[in-house]
This record gives sequence, C-alpha cells and structure tokens, in this order.
Amino acid sequence: MYQYYVAEEKKNDVHPFFVYSISVASDQESSGFFVRNEDISFPYHGQWAEDELPCIMLSFPKGFQVDLEDEKGKYYIYEDIRDHKPLTYAFFNEIRDSIKKVTKPLRFSAHDADAMKEQKPSVRISQDAMHDLSKSWIFSKYGLVIHGK
Repeated sequence: MYQYYVAEEKKNDVHPFFVYSISVASDQESSGFFVRNEDISFPYHGQWAEDELPCIMLSFPKGFQVDLEDEKGKYYIYEDIRDHKPLTYAFFNEIRDSIKKVTKPLRFSAHDADAMKEQKPSVRISQDAMHDLSKSWIFSKYGLVIHGK
C-alpha cells in the first residue's frame, strides 16, 4: 500500500484497503484495538480533489459499554475504558507514544478556490514518508506542497 501512494505514477489496477485488529489478552483482561486505513480529503480549485491522501488510524474507544436494566427496561451507559481495560489502554498509549516519537504532524498546502491553503489533518508522518510523499503522483497531480521537510 505504501508503494502505491509514494510511486511517481499512479497504478489504476490497485485498490489498497485493510483493517487489522490487535488483540490484547492476559490473565486479567481480553480486549483489543483497531488499525485501519482512512483517507484525507483536500481542496482542489474550489472543490474536493478526486483522490485522497491515505493514513492509518489507530483507534481505541474511550468508553466501555455497560448493560443495565431497571423497572423501565434494558439500557446501557458508557464508563471510562481505563477502569475496565487498564492493560489494553496502557498498551495502546505505549504504541501511540512510540509513534509520536518518530513522527511529526503532517502539514501541506493544497489549491483552494483562490490560493494555496495550509491543510492540518490530525495525522502524523515520519521524515522518510514525508520525503517520499512529496515526490509522489498524488502530490504532482494536485500541485500539493509539503511543509517541514
């Protein structure tokens, strides 16, 4: 998937997509979180670009569903995940913190209706990936300019 997006020419026969579930199991708890690809839309001359930038999202819910029942019937509430899945939460934070150490926020400019406008998605990128992406087909096609090389 990485090679598809950083290639200098677009390959039309490839449609990259994946979802991974990372399971955490111990004697105390069993849980997990997701890693899946997402897309970042960006403007191109007053409309949304036909293509989107890829990113990988690491997700873990903040709430834990607790099923309850009273005289009015069954219902559920959400409680803090840290109280119910402390080991998984700690592992998720460790991975997140490790990613933050080797990446920086992605910043790039795209052609808005009248001028280049800085885009600030909530995405982090490594220095090497930033370099590769700046030379990719998608940056060339849309005249995108990466910041912070």
